Amino acid sequence: MDPASIGTTARIASAVAQPIIARLFVKEGHGAGLVDKPVRVSRLVSWGGEKRTLNGLDMWKIARELVKVAVEANPHEPPVASDEREALADALAATLSALGELDMDDVQAVRLGREGLARSLSAARPNATRDLSADAALLHDSLLDLSCLHILHFFTQRSTFVANAQVTQTRMLDETLRLLDSLVDRFPRPGSADEEFETRYLAYIERKYGKLNIFGLDLSDPGRSRWPLDTAYLNLELASQRDGGSPSANRRRVEEALSDCNRAMLRGIAGSGKTTLMQWLAVSAAQNSFPEELAGLRGRVPFVLPLRALAQDPGLPRPEQFLGATGNALHALQPEHWADRVLSSGRGMVLIDGVDEVSESERPVVRRWLLDLVDLYPRTFFLVTSRPSAVAALWLAEVDFAEFNLLPMNRRDVDRFVHRWHDAVLTTVDEPEERQAVESCRDALRTTLRQKHDLYRLATVPLMCALVCALHRDRLTHLPERRMELYAAALTMLLVRRDKEREIPVPEGLAPTEETQVQLLQRIAYWLIRNGRSEAAQTTAVRIVREKLPAMPHMAPPDRAEDVFQYLLLRSGLLREPSVGMVDFIHRTFQDYLGAKAAVEAEDLDLIAESGRDDQWEDVIRLAVGHARDGERAYLLRKLVELGDQSAEPQLRRRYHLLAAAALEHATTLDPAARAAVTLRASALIPPDTPADAEQLATAGAIVLDLLPGPEELTPEQARATVMTIARIGGEAALEQLVRYQRVADPDVRREIVQSWPYFDARSFAEEVLTGLPMDDLALHLSGPEQVACLDAFDRVPHVSLRGQLLTSDLVDSLARLKVHSLSLTPSSAMPLTLPPLTPLRDLRALAVEACDVIADVSALGESPATDLALHRLTDAADLTFLARAANLRSLTLPPRRVSLSPRSPCPRSRRSTSTAS
Repeated sequence: MDPASIGTTARIASAVAQPIIARLFVKEGHGAGLVDKPVRVSRLVSWGGEKRTLNGLDMWKIARELVKVAVEANPHEPPVASDEREALADALAATLSALGELDMDDVQAVRLGREGLARSLSAARPNATRDLSADAALLHDSLLDLSCLHILHFFTQRSTFVANAQVTQTRMLDETLRLLDSLVDRFPRPGSADEEFETRYLAYIERKYGKLNIFGLDLSDPGRSRWPLDTAYLNLELASQRDGGSPSANRRRVEEALSDCNRAMLRGIAGSGKTTLMQWLAVSAAQNSFPEELAGLRGRVPFVLPLRALAQDPGLPRPEQFLGATGNALHALQPEHWADRVLSSGRGMVLIDGVDEVSESERPVVRRWLLDLVDLYPRTFFLVTSRPSAVAALWLAEVDFAEFNLLPMNRRDVDRFVHRWHDAVLTTVDEPEERQAVESCRDALRTTLRQKHDLYRLATVPLMCALVCALHRDRLTHLPERRMELYAAALTMLLVRRDKEREIPVPEGLAPTEETQVQLLQRIAYWLIRNGRSEAAQTTAVRIVREKLPAMPHMAPPDRAEDVFQYLLLRSGLLREPSVGMVDFIHRTFQDYLGAKAAVEAEDLDLIAESGRDDQWEDVIRLAVGHARDGERAYLLRKLVELGDQSAEPQLRRRYHLLAAAALEHATTLDPAARAAVTLRASALIPPDTPADAEQLATAGAIVLDLLPGPEELTPEQARATVMTIARIGGEAALEQLVRYQRVADPDVRREIVQSWPYFDARSFAEEVLTGLPMDDLALHLSGPEQVACLDAFDRVPHVSLRGQLLTSDLVDSLARLKVHSLSLTPSSAMPLTLPPLTPLRDLRALAVEACDVIADVSALGESPATDLALHRLTDAADLTFLARAANLRSLTLPPRRVSLSPRSPCPRSRRSTSTAS
């Protein structure tokens, strides 16, 4: 029977149901009904109160009468077969009998509403409709909903209800006031010292972290190199490490990933945007401007704690020392115990940056400090960042930290970054000709990055992308393509060309050249690396300069060491003052590059190799291979191989051998025997067995591609991890490798191939890989317009998953041509999505909407030809009347709170299916 007919039948039956339902309850007495405090529903029913007037047989008779009325309301099209009416009466009587067990009073029942009361009764008798047909189960639900309507009407007509409701309302008001007082205690009272201080503190956070340093924009002029964070921030992707799953499958934008956790551990390579993300969180908290996904973080007070600064002092700070430990000038002005009050109330946000920037021996101390903070302040939001290999997986799982990897930018992200960087340049120029030149430079770079994979691969890290943008503009579009050459060009740009081209005079008595500046910066960088530090006291840096100046008589005499250091700090563009009296490099990458050069020039090759066990030396070792001369390079790589061979620990052996393989990227020339030794050890690490192995192996770069076996030699798990490795390396050669895996039988391997699309040029990947991939058991994931534009390459795609605001009428027409059978929609909350008509999708059978709460109007789903519909994150206020128009619907999945539908929103004919995820 059509679902709408069942709803019509129930509405007609409503006219005669009231006197039948009234027999369920005892006659009322006098007074406000407060004797039982409160009046329980179980005391009002005729079979459960003190005056029992009904038994089980009577209950069944009442249910039978309700069924009879419903059937007679539509005699020409009975809603259920005659042989099932008795069973339906049994089920309805069983469900209604749960009224005698409800632990609530009549006022609470009325507040719950008709649908809520029906859900409570159904939950108390979950098996009542187990043996009914789909039509009978639907009529049971409609009659139950109808009965609940009249039950609540009966409650509101009782003379005691009004008095009882007033008393209950008084109790609720008293409880509300008590809770409000408790809530108010959590927040600083208006005019209090706490409120006044917080206003100043949040304004300070907004000013301090509200701008980003845009690399390459006149770094020697700080006023022009900073860009508003709300414009500069790029929402990157995180990969959850939950269940050891594939990062490709688990990739989500930052807001979405952090929306459902209160503690997070974030890992990312140097320059990947960890600190920028932390800056954005702090400013969003200070401005109370979090997007809807992170609404739970609104009203938080941020504490930004860079571990490199905290490690300067003995012992890690207590909450009342947080501001002082980070050099905040407001430290002495904070009210006594203010930080403790903020954290205890659950309003705190503790952002701890750079576990990798403290020495390995100090990290257990940092971990114990963190565990103590979490135990003391369980309601506080914590975010901790680190380079990937600095600490073991699940380092903080004991206290429920979710783990995420910050992913490299995909092609669309790189394109957006390049566009925004040049937008920042445009804010600094006024002349029309110069603005046109900047726009031409931007367009030329985007073309270059599409054509040169090695350069594009470098640009997938935000810091390197900014460096590429800066050098591309500075060198009039002529770019080096290797990492070492990019760094060297950047140093020339920053240390020499900028000041010369802008005709900035050198201080009298100083004669800095590029070489002498590099030498001094190298000495400072190497001191930091050897001492496991990320910043130093300026007095230390001055001492280092003074010790080197006797070897540089043309630069300045030793007694001018302070002046030379100040020149480097203010004009080099590579040093900065993170806090009063301290100095560090604008980014750790430049520290590692210069420190590696100093280590090679000091002939500390054994020290470099032996430091491979320390994750802080990883980039230093790779860059040292690039700086070294041929003989030094061969020695260093052989030493890494030898140390790995001698290690009794498998993990340490793997680490040394992987470092050697990754360093080959910088070995422009190398003794063939040394190269063969490194390659032999790298081949022993192949194939990767897990996603973590794949990520590590990919750091060795394109050399790995030649060593990877074909899919026929691998287990499904190894094949899947190998596909991940290939995708992370990228490039034309990687595309050719993926083609070998197209016909693998295991669907998980082919699914990993599909999910690798964002790592490649969209059109090339679609035409060379996806069109030859069997897709009957896979979903094609579309997450950007560049992928949608490639749909013309396909003849048929059975299953499609859309992420973001992609669904338009044109896309619906494309999906119709591809004969899509199942469609999954996951719109983002960046802006409400308006659904286009879905009627063209004639082949559609299954439709899942993963985020109904960000869809402006779901009524278009009523014209969907789908037979199976799943709606997730559905608000209680959502209007489901469109279901009456869904003629083809046979199965409906709703969040648990919406499993009971009223006659106005009739269920489909098949038995109801419910989801556990809201």
